[in-house]
Amino acid sequence: MLNGVKNIMNITDTYSKLFEHEYIRNVEIKNRIVFAPISTNLASIIGEVSERLVQHYYRVANGGAGLIIVENACVQFPEGRHGAAQPRIDSDEFILGLYHLAQAIHQSGAKACIELAHPGGTADPQVTKRQPVAPSSVPIKAEGLIPRELTKDEIGEIACAFGMATLRAKKALFDVVEVQAGHGLLINQFLSPLTNRRKDEFGGSLDGRTRFAKMVIEKIKEYAGDDFPISVRLGVEEFTEGGIAINEGKVIAKELVDAGADAIHVTLGNTDREKRLEPIPYLQGWRTYLAEQVKKEVNVPVITVGVVREPWFAEKILEEGKADFVALGRALIADPEWPRKALEGNEKAIRRCISCNECVVARHYEELPIRCSVNPRIGLDEKLTTLKKAKIRKKVMIIGAGPAGMEAARVSALRGHDVHLYEKNSKLGGTLNIASIVPGKEKLKWIIEYYAYELPKLGVHTYFGCNVNRKKVKELRPDIVIVATGAEPAAPTIMGVNNSNVVFAYDVLGGKVKIKNSKVTIIGGGLIGLETAEFLASKDNEVTIVKRYETISRDIEPLYASYLLSELKKLGVKIMFKVKVKEIRFDCVIVESDEGRIISFPSDWVVIARGLKPSNRIVHELKGYKIYLIGDCLKPRRIYNAIFEGFMAARRI
Repeated sequence: MLNGVKNIMNITDTYSKLFEHEYIRNVEIKNRIVFAPISTNLASIIGEVSERLVQHYYRVANGGAGLIIVENACVQFPEGRHGAAQPRIDSDEFILGLYHLAQAIHQSGAKACIELAHPGGTADPQVTKRQPVAPSSVPIKAEGLIPRELTKDEIGEIACAFGMATLRAKKALFDVVEVQAGHGLLINQFLSPLTNRRKDEFGGSLDGRTRFAKMVIEKIKEYAGDDFPISVRLGVEEFTEGGIAINEGKVIAKELVDAGADAIHVTLGNTDREKRLEPIPYLQGWRTYLAEQVKKEVNVPVITVGVVREPWFAEKILEEGKADFVALGRALIADPEWPRKALEGNEKAIRRCISCNECVVARHYEELPIRCSVNPRIGLDEKLTTLKKAKIRKKVMIIGAGPAGMEAARVSALRGHDVHLYEKNSKLGGTLNIASIVPGKEKLKWIIEYYAYELPKLGVHTYFGCNVNRKKVKELRPDIVIVATGAEPAAPTIMGVNNSNVVFAYDVLGGKVKIKNSKVTIIGGGLIGLETAEFLASKDNEVTIVKRYETISRDIEPLYASYLLSELKKLGVKIMFKVKVKEIRFDCVIVESDEGRIISFPSDWVVIARGLKPSNRIVHELKGYKIYLIGDCLKPRRIYNAIFEGFMAARRI
């Protein structure tokens, strides 16, 4: 026990700033780690706090963060509704549920904050059943929908709605409220010249554009008292000509602090979603410089946010005085225990967020509850994900050490089984080893590093260079066989496909085939094709992608797809749509357009990237054994599917 205490003290010294107490006004927070507000779609359809919402925040809070900011809550119904399953705080009837939520957070020793928001012109009419309202009647969303301009009386009513919502939060025993003034929502719409074209006292000059935000702060103090802490999540940069730039953002921050804000949570304004929900290639902490600039101007705590994934990086931000708090959003979705593991010096056990944005796909594009590629428990009921020791210890054989197999091994071992993991290659990871070679996707190696640390610690027996057959299975005599053999490239039926200048994308990415200073044609415009194109184009190759259909990137997370296509454009990659490959020759590729036109273009190399097919031949040799198929050997899909199925299969054993 004494050694354990000593280790914790030592690591606290290592992260002395991260685990230092800090205040927001009169609220003492046990460390400088903040859980950033992330919508979950876990509230009830009418906005009540659900049991799953409470479980979600309890899990995160129990991991050791100092301040938990609950996702944006609706302050005015229905105009201010920002999603079909958004928590509501616009009526006293929601106080009881919010009280249970705040108490669940408090049980962990964390302080509870709730974000108050109004979407303004970004509201979805299908959800609100109303025309959106905004400072001015100018299109805000990409669809071009024109909102209705708010009257002065309506502006005052909304400011009062923020005040009344804060009083409800106070009654529900929340410690702080955060006002959402970024991300293109209503307050940001008033602050930004892009969306505020008003000619009255709420528009024009900076003084006019900040008037509504100041009014919101004033009403909060009027309803909840001068001493109730207010954090403002402020968009200080919009990366758009004519919008808010950091120089003006700093001034706005100072004015809001002078108006009574007790903390500034620095974020982005009305900019594209890619920059706010950074896909995988974005660098760790890339926008910390914005918080650093704001901190020079204000005398209240400044919170930074944006792709902070590792404790050493968070500590460095604080040590260098760039911020007073570090907000972790997706990082604590991937591993709620991040703070505790850092405190205990167990950083290698952290499941680092890879920025794959599976959580974004679920919430924003599919309108489903939040989920996570590396953490299969997120968004699910506690009863469905609790791991209990198995009543009978079994010998479990797992064939394939990709993400599905590794997770199945981890969970099986946690439940007390005797686990034997077989991999045909010389290391863990499966196709993650290839995918992580793509420019900007190095974070995928973090998944492998996590399991490489956890599996030996859990006593998993791992065998490399093993092509498993029935004889090998018979030798082990397992009670259960889990097949996680992944997928393999699908070969199209094209004349010349067996020529020596034709290779598979995985052979190129895996380094088996080196191509440089050549003309390359890639057949297939899905994820593998586009990433291989980027990889080859970055090595001085002239790359053309040929695709049968007009659509592209249907199998790619939308924000990453946008980023990837822009990178391909910069690299000069050409994409030919609606063409069918007729023949591959040693010096050219012949295609036919939809109009029947035959086109021939020079090509030194041809790369096949027509997707993957399940690799599950071993199943035919396993007659008589109880087996589970998981991951890509069942059907090629995403990392999320592989790890989730590995978790659930092992939970059932």
